[in-house]
Amino acid sequence: MSEWTEDDVRRVTMNPFYAITVAPIFCEPHETIVSEDQWVAANVRLIEEEGAEAYLRRLLDLLKGEEER
Repeated sequence: MSEWTEDDVRRVTMNPFYAITVAPIFCEPHETIVSEDQWVAANVRLIEEEGAEAYLRRLLDLLKGEEER
């Protein structure tokens, strides 16, 4: 990805994978990029900015591995 769009940043922020460590059986152990508290705070801000429905639809698409609607 050469340039990050606003939507790219939102998707990364929304993805809980970046806030918690996934079981080693599924991936290699790694340091988290942000704490759980930072992840929650960032997502609260996103919900306030774009509304719960838009946020949840994007999160659902992300979790299902689907492209943007």
